[in-house]
Amino acid sequence: MALSRDVQRALAYGGNATVVTALVVLLVGALYGVADRNRVTADLSEGQENTLQIDTLNKLELLEGDEQLVTVTAFSHQEGKRDTYVKDREVKDLLVELERASSVVNTEFIEFDRERLTAEKLGVTEYGHVVIQRGEERVDIRARELFRKGPDGEVQFLGEGAFNRAAAQILSDRQRVIYSLQGHGEKSVSDSGPQGLSDLSSLLDKENYRLKPLDFFQASEPGAIPIVPLDAAGVLIAGPTGPLTDAEQDALVGYVAGGGALLIALDPRAPEIDILDDLNVRIATGVAADKRVYYPHPDRPVPQYGRHGTVDELREQKLATVLAHIAPLRLPATAPEWMTVDVLFKSSRDGWIDRGGELEVGGLARYEPEFDLPGPVDYGAALTLTPDENGVVEPGNRVARIMVLGDSDWMSNELLATGPGNGSFAVNAFRWMVWDDARLSLIGAPTAVRRLALTEEDQGRIRFLVVFLLPLLILISGAAVWASRRGR
Repeated sequence: MALSRDVQRALAYGGNATVVTALVVLLVGALYGVADRNRVTADLSEGQENTLQIDTLNKLELLEGDEQLVTVTAFSHQEGKRDTYVKDREVKDLLVELERASSVVNTEFIEFDRERLTAEKLGVTEYGHVVIQRGEERVDIRARELFRKGPDGEVQFLGEGAFNRAAAQILSDRQRVIYSLQGHGEKSVSDSGPQGLSDLSSLLDKENYRLKPLDFFQASEPGAIPIVPLDAAGVLIAGPTGPLTDAEQDALVGYVAGGGALLIALDPRAPEIDILDDLNVRIATGVAADKRVYYPHPDRPVPQYGRHGTVDELREQKLATVLAHIAPLRLPATAPEWMTVDVLFKSSRDGWIDRGGELEVGGLARYEPEFDLPGPVDYGAALTLTPDENGVVEPGNRVARIMVLGDSDWMSNELLATGPGNGSFAVNAFRWMVWDDARLSLIGAPTAVRRLALTEEDQGRIRFLVVFLLPLLILISGAAVWASRRGR
């Protein structure tokens, strides 16, 4: 029986549509298979909030060093509560990113109420708990360490920072103790005010470093000679205003001679430190100044980074470290063979050592050749001392490390929170000091803080625009309006 033309045409169109549909389905399936095997993600959030931090990636790379499996087991939060869905989703997203970023990380999300046997096996008795294991090592993260309420009442996720802290504990065989010298007007570890070091202590605690106060005479028995404690991984001297005694100076020299590590942060007119004199490093009279400053602070010049592991990534990422009221350093022109000197911070070519004289409008310093000394000016340096018969470190001991900076405010609570690169530099400085070079990296998420660095000429142009040009334009506009109305 012959089919009509209309029926033949309908069958032809229907067959073509079926074939095309089948081909599209096959193509979508093939694309899905390729995408599933080669996943590509893009973080479109402001500030890259859903991307693992550089410090996290660095720690994951270190964990991969011995190819030992790291297991992260996370338990769900209690069902029925208001924020449970949001909290569980945040944890799951972090687990996915960790496993995707490392070949040795294996993650598992456990429903606490449905898999109580797994919880009992791991000794977990609370919702939202996280267990991280590598071999016989184990670190537990409690639910309250993963979240906190923000100022607006919203839940803030702290899971990546908690994981970094746990990874640091796994990577370190023990907690490192760094002593902070006290008794001479130094900044205090326990002080939570603007000039205190409580925030620095919290930062270091996340790296498994403990910042502990050291008063030589209070720590010693009556009549005993001051010595640096044997468990010291390093000693911090943060902004002393009074002189150290001869016995204290000898204790620090002896500590370095045995291969110790010091971080010395001094301000203008600081007391002399004997170990620096032995290395021909001195604080010059005056204050470091520059034409480029962090507006509106005339005493905060914009530093230039040197070439060193503690500042390399800060330079590459263009993150500024803010220092205030800086003491200029005099470094040795020619270092002996047993000492290596690496400059960390220095002024621009327009910098100088200001020794007084008149100020510009707005409080900016002005270079006056009759008083001041031309730059560039060094602000900070890292010194590496190898054992040598003619050197400071005695033969047979490990290499000593000393970091000296012409400012102590950069590590204070005030600048640590506001300087975009201050936190990363602070942690890296201590990592370098205690020989954790492999862990040198930026910490925390990219900051949203923006700093404006203005030269003296820039501020002059702004002053001209605000004081003269804008009022002049307003007068001209007003005159034009008045003239146009008068002519009507």
